[in-house]
Amino acid sequence: MKKFQPLEKRIGYRFKKKQLLHDALTHPSFRYENPETPSDNQRLEFLGDSVLGLLAADALMKKHLDASEGELTKLKSSITAGGPLAKAAREIGLGEYLMMGRGEEAAGGAVRESNLEDAIEALIGAIWLDGGLRAVRKFFDRHVLKVLGDVEPSVLNPKGTLQEFAQKNGFGIPEYEMIEQSGPDHDRRFVVQVSISTYGYTGEGRSRREAEKNAAEKAVKSLVE
Repeated sequence: MKKFQPLEKRIGYRFKKKQLLHDALTHPSFRYENPETPSDNQRLEFLGDSVLGLLAADALMKKHLDASEGELTKLKSSITAGGPLAKAAREIGLGEYLMMGRGEEAAGGAVRESNLEDAIEALIGAIWLDGGLRAVRKFFDRHVLKVLGDVEPSVLNPKGTLQEFAQKNGFGIPEYEMIEQSGPDHDRRFVVQVSISTYGYTGEGRSRREAEKNAAEKAVKSLVE
């Protein structure tokens, strides 16, 4: 287990049960090629996914006191998605320590986003089992929560993010056009299209403002992210 000491120092947590760390870094392909290996990181990944969701929800509730349930849900999904998680894993160099089968390693498995995402979720599960809530929250705050800054603007203010992107790239100001209005007064439905350069994206909502925001969010996901 000595070879994992630099990683423990990097993440700021020293495992009491070293086997948990070993399991978290064991890709299923390694176990397949080495049948004597007792376990891989799949069960820890399952646990870590739930722990990650809890920590993200708690952090977002405390940080965004005025955010709606829908906005909190989108932010939580953004944090726990593959891209941001893989970025957090890369920043702590998790890929260097993954144990993989020869085929997976030769195919670039150490830098594959899905492997990095699974590994950091497994690591979160392992820290939870080894050190409890306090330890895993410290890891989350230090290494995962900071990716929130990369996704907040596009979720909470997609129109502003889209306009900034358009101006930086010489696309001009995005134009919003009402496409459809329907439904009774107490349950109206609006469909808006936002146009930027040669691209067009539609969004729906119970108000024009909500429809514009949803259209801008689609454009941001497609063009900016």
